[in-house]
Formats: sequence, C-alpha cells, structure tokens
Amino acid sequence: MDAHETTCAATKKRNQQSQRQRREFNPKTHSLNKRPVSKPFQRKGDIYVTNKSNFQAQIKQCLETLETEATGEIYLHCLGNAIKRGITLALKLVQESDNGLGYEANTSTIDLTDDLHPLNDEEDFSIQKRKNSCLHIRIFRHSNNLSNKKPQT
Repeated sequence: MDAHETTCAATKKRNQQSQRQRREFNPKTHSLNKRPVSKPFQRKGDIYVTNKSNFQAQIKQCLETLETEATGEIYLHCLGNAIKRGITLALKLVQESDNGLGYEANTSTIDLTDDLHPLNDEEDFSIQKRKNSCLHIRIFRHSNNLSNKKPQT
C-alpha cells in the first residue's frame, strides 16, 4: 500500500467515525451545548464580526479603530454565518473611503467542540467535534493615505 492509499484509507475512516458521532446525537436523549469559540487574535486592530451586533455600530468601531491605530490597518474575523456580514462590512468601508482603503482576504477552518449532556441517567456525557469556515479580512490604508499630514503649499 503506497502513501496515497494510506492517506485515503485514514481519511475515509475519520469520516465514518465523525458520521457515527453525528448519528449519536439524539435530542430525546441528549442536550447540545456549544462551547464558546476561542479568539486567538487579541490585538487592538482585531474586530470579531457577529450577526448579533448592530451593523452601523460595527462600521463605527472599524472607522474608530482605523483612525486610532498607528499601523492604519484592522483585521475582521468572521465565522460561519457571519462571513456574509464581514464581507459586506469590508466592502462598505472601502466604498465609503473613496478607495482610500484596500483589503485582503484569507480563509481558514476552525475546529469546534460541542458537549452532549444526557437528559437521563442511563446515557453518558460525550462530545461532538465539527469544523466551521472562517474568513479573515485585512483592511488597510493605501500607502499614499498613511499620513494624515496635509501637503505644504
């Protein structure tokens, strides 16, 4: 068996195990408790976009952070359903800046863990692992707009 076949067999086995885990969750026997997502980025210019926050407040927060940060850049971090809102937010910021801002986007996948709490004493505690998509958008000032100094005449 070559390396490719070994990798394919291991992937197939993992997929079968995760399907079995998904089948184990039964709302009649367990309650699902989603663990909070860790926030690995804790810099001043990092903004986590959620669907629960007010959109106008998020725009205001982005603009204030862009003005106060010496680097002239912010990072929007979006997870799952909030990806659409993050894209809309980034495009709105760039549009309102009259192309004074640029953006770069990167995607990733994050591992999430859910706790399955039994509803009766006969069942056991268990966990469920799943993956979710992430989007990281870097919004930055173009080099000619980095300094706020007005040209001398």
